[in-house]
Amino acid sequence: MKIFTVDKIRKADEYTILHEPIASLALMERASMQLANWILAHYSKKYQIFFLLGKGNNAGDGLALSRVLETYGYKCTVFMAFGVRGSNDFEQNLKRLPSSVSILQRTAFHELLKLAEKSKYTLWIDGLLGTGLTRPVEGELSKILLEVNRRGGDKLAIDIPSGLFADKSTNGISFNADTTLTFQFPKLAFLMPENHLRVGSWIVLPIGLHENYIKAEGTDYCLTERVVFPSVNDFAHKGIRGRCTIIAGGYGRMGAAVLAAKACLKSGIGLLSVQACYHCVKEIQNAVPEALVKIDQYEYALGDYLAYGDQQVLAFGPAVGFADKTKLLFEEIVDNYKGQLILDADAITMLSENKTLLNKLRPGTILTPHIGEFDRLVGTQENNFERTNALREFAIKHQCIVLLKGRYSAISDTDGKIYFNSTGNHGMAKGGSGDVLVGIISALCPLFKDPLKATIAGVYLHGLAGDIAAKKLGAMGMNALDLIENLHRAQKKLMEIQ
Repeated sequence: MKIFTVDKIRKADEYTILHEPIASLALMERASMQLANWILAHYSKKYQIFFLLGKGNNAGDGLALSRVLETYGYKCTVFMAFGVRGSNDFEQNLKRLPSSVSILQRTAFHELLKLAEKSKYTLWIDGLLGTGLTRPVEGELSKILLEVNRRGGDKLAIDIPSGLFADKSTNGISFNADTTLTFQFPKLAFLMPENHLRVGSWIVLPIGLHENYIKAEGTDYCLTERVVFPSVNDFAHKGIRGRCTIIAGGYGRMGAAVLAAKACLKSGIGLLSVQACYHCVKEIQNAVPEALVKIDQYEYALGDYLAYGDQQVLAFGPAVGFADKTKLLFEEIVDNYKGQLILDADAITMLSENKTLLNKLRPGTILTPHIGEFDRLVGTQENNFERTNALREFAIKHQCIVLLKGRYSAISDTDGKIYFNSTGNHGMAKGGSGDVLVGIISALCPLFKDPLKATIAGVYLHGLAGDIAAKKLGAMGMNALDLIENLHRAQKKLMEIQ
């Protein structure tokens, strides 16, 4: 799914109005019906609904929605924060409002609060400000938002919570929604961690914006909602399913290697090798009997550059530690390995400590940092909009595929286009989840033969396995091994919908 900026969303509306063709008021009616259908499915008529409305098209949507809900028997009260003058569609919908809908003007805000206090079941619907906001909310309006935020009841935002900027960081007051019902496309702000308490859960409602515009218009941001895996020839053998070596773990840290290796095998690799310190060989052989072991000459720390020439993929970094010999091994790999290189965890930290290595990375190298590792690499960022821009700039400069891990993991290609991931949950925010992800991506690189596609698919599959595990076990009770144990279910689910 494409994620458009506010300007491009506005152009999508204009294109639809011109080319469908459809009147703007009719398009608003279409949007209000989508809102109403969702509310009908989730809220009974015992809820009293209080609308907070401004004077733009966002408020017009709210007026149309209140009219529709009133016909279904809901009790609606409309609070007009800026009076009865506004956009043309707003005023047209105000004229259509039936007398049964109660209207309160701005001076009656305290009366609105008293009505809400008497209601046992309350739904606040925000249509004060839309995506056209250009400056932070202040003055009397900020006091209104603060007061509503601290009140009980469910809170729902139309398209975007009032006070939230769609395309940049927000520091001011906003409506804090439990649910945001947004039209046609998610807003970039919804994917930023700092906005979670403002946006709540968000749902995209299609309103029939013109497909020709959506297909033709470019964007730097996308949300991955599904992936398609390449088919595998029935006569394939292990040699052509890909060869991969994982260099992970050290003495006392072999869990990282075991998790990455198991995930790699479960994700379809043909031949897997794991490089292990001399004293850790038995741990790998016992835990992952399907894997070959490349025996490092050193007893307690990885440091031996071995034969990687026939390996299509080399994954380096999870829990390898920072021994001098390990750092030298990393430098040798960067200097000499010609296949698909995947760098994670400690490898990212080594890059941040020795940035001359960045200029030696081969195009298409995959980096998989979490936020802390990424900030060490590029510098601390004030917010996630800045961090996303830094991600794009870094990927372009070094021609790498960079995966910034998080709730909506962001993947930048070498042109700076960002692909956000839609799967996953907070139950995956536990030690070992990243090691599993490295193993999955390592296995998919030979299958997709494209580092970007393999990374996008790997992150999606990883998150889907996590969602299946959370549904079965609960997010609190799941761990990294549960991700691996549900990979086959995630793969099966993907195959069924292809």
